[in-house]
Amino acid sequence: MQNNTLSRPGFSLSGTALKRIACLSMLVDHLGASLLENGLFRCSAIDPRLVGLDQLLRLVGRLAFPIYCFLLVEGFLHTHDLKKYALRMLGFALISEWPFDWAFFSGVYWGHQNVYFTLLLGLLAMKALDTSQTPEGMPALKGILGAAACFLAAALLHCDYDVLGLALILALYMTRKDKRAQCIAGAVFSLFEPVAPLAFGLVWFYSGERGGSSKLEQWAFYWFYPAHIFVLGVLANLVLFR
Repeated sequence: MQNNTLSRPGFSLSGTALKRIACLSMLVDHLGASLLENGLFRCSAIDPRLVGLDQLLRLVGRLAFPIYCFLLVEGFLHTHDLKKYALRMLGFALISEWPFDWAFFSGVYWGHQNVYFTLLLGLLAMKALDTSQTPEGMPALKGILGAAACFLAAALLHCDYDVLGLALILALYMTRKDKRAQCIAGAVFSLFEPVAPLAFGLVWFYSGERGGSSKLEQWAFYWFYPAHIFVLGVLANLVLFR
């Protein structure tokens, strides 16, 4: 099923362009969360000027998750092999967990799991709703229960953004046939984070096209998350703030 992207002349963003923006936003966010909040603020007196810088970095970083949720829905709608897609998500969730703990909690921490787990559960919830439907095309009870199980898993695992993240993903999925409604729903369901609704100003210009990218860059988008938080973990725990 294709997203009903409104045709408009002029400026537009491909899926690849949105991924690049999301990666940059996420990096900015994690610079604050790791180097400042888990690094400098933990090891020394807090300078009010750095608090302001941290708040700015985190605000810029609020754009990343909504864009990734939108791209996840697009990936679900267009993938030729959902099982392979889900296993890839699971693999990177497992690969990312220790760097995530190290960068943001300075050691193994079971109270919070990385965002790949959230995206994986969102993928499974969409599959549950898509597989079990009524003749009118609405989610059947079996599908609703499957999605509810994903919400429960997100809450029990304490995934990044937990049930609010899954609610955003499903809101984008349920409004996928109408771009205007999808952007409005996305903005509303991302109100739990300041600035995050602005991400749908960028999504509005999505062209519906994947965009040019090499095989290397496609894999780099997956590896960027564990790689950059590993580097931030090194900086926060071994180099800058020992």
